Amino acid sequence: EALRMRRKLIDQNSEIGGNQSSLIAEALVHTGRMHQSKGDHLKSLTFFKEAIDIYRKSGGDEDVSQECANACRLLGLSQIACGDNENALPSLARCLELRERTYGTESEQWAEIAYDLGIAKCQAGIYDDALVLLDKCVLLLKGFETSDPERLSNALLHLGKIYLKKRSVDNAMVHFDEALVIRKKLKKNEIGISEVLFQIGGVRELKKQYLESLVCYEESLKLRLSVLGEDEDTADIISRIGEVRRIRGQYDLALENFTLALDMYKNTVGETHLSVANTYHSLGYVCDAKNDAQKAMQNHKEGLSVRKLILGGDHVKIAASLDDVAGMYQKQNEQKKALKCLTEALRIRKLMLGGNDIEIGKTLFGMGIIFAAINDSEMAMDCYSGSLEISSHDGSNPKLEAQTLHQIGCVHAENCNYKEALQNWRTCLSKYREGGLRDDHYMVACTLGNIEMAENVLNT
Repeated sequence: EALRMRRKLIDQNSEIGGNQSSLIAEALVHTGRMHQSKGDHLKSLTFFKEAIDIYRKSGGDEDVSQECANACRLLGLSQIACGDNENALPSLARCLELRERTYGTESEQWAEIAYDLGIAKCQAGIYDDALVLLDKCVLLLKGFETSDPERLSNALLHLGKIYLKKRSVDNAMVHFDEALVIRKKLKKNEIGISEVLFQIGGVRELKKQYLESLVCYEESLKLRLSVLGEDEDTADIISRIGEVRRIRGQYDLALENFTLALDMYKNTVGETHLSVANTYHSLGYVCDAKNDAQKAMQNHKEGLSVRKLILGGDHVKIAASLDDVAGMYQKQNEQKKALKCLTEALRIRKLMLGGNDIEIGKTLFGMGIIFAAINDSEMAMDCYSGSLEISSHDGSNPKLEAQTLHQIGCVHAENCNYKEALQNWRTCLSKYREGGLRDDHYMVACTLGNIEMAENVLNT
């Protein structure tokens, strides 16, 4: 009834026109907010846009300017709710500009929009801008007597996520810890605490602190299950628990976790979802570790099939799935089938990434291993040389460069060219040592053994 009356008011004032424009705009905003509160964000957009248009035509009055700012904010929030981040960002930026003009950049009014825009930019992947806005927002919120602790904790959480994206793990942990302290003080906030614990678990996992990571993930899961039932986020936590257990060699427990996560994903997001595909591959890794090659292959092929349904044939994730299938074929000594998979993976990566990406270097290295296994030294050398050219130029994967030099040395040795083999193995050894590997590391020890053998042959 209120909505009907406001629409009537809009129509009446539209007929009056002239000096009633601000009243019309106000009624449009209120109507938009009613739709917004009902969850009908798409319908609210029209009312907010009409109101903003009226405010802009009304001139530079400060009160009108702030009413316009408020309408811009509401428009931006509804655009985000509709998944239209592209248009939400300029709407919120306009609101921030208007509030800055009136209140300055040290005000609660500015901080409110800096928060909204910072979160939106974070979600859009514009991390540098988001970092500046949220960092300033946090600083201001800490200084206000009446600041919202939930908003402060959420800003800290997103700052932590941004630092993780920037690979600043320690900075991420500082912000997550601070967010956790705030959220633990809030009542009935199990989901909020669970969310932060999940992020802290991820940081611990990155730092290879697997036991601490597992504790965080399990506490996060316990809190979430105490409030909610099965959903995608719950499956995400269970999947991470499974991954940590896989890394720690707890394969039976990991298998249980991944199986549970897979069922939960299927029940909540459907069978054709990337999380389903990812979990199939995780199950494949566990089955492989348990020496169940048949089930490992089955899971990797299922993962490949689901990814193809979602992504089509030409996507880097398809290439990654083909790598996993090829690896299983290699273990079953079906080298030609493995080579077919890697050849297709190479085609996809060249198409999607260009000719010099490090992933192409890795694929060529894998193909070289297969060609060497089937005694095609010429093709093996071509693949290794291509891989070495990419890895030495790229510089991001010295281990791959060293391993490739080692394999090139092996090809030369197979052809009794020990002088060339020795040269490549010595270069390989220096790369390993530059990378911080000690002489008792198995790869270094193997290379040292090969060097000794080649030196003995050349000396005799």
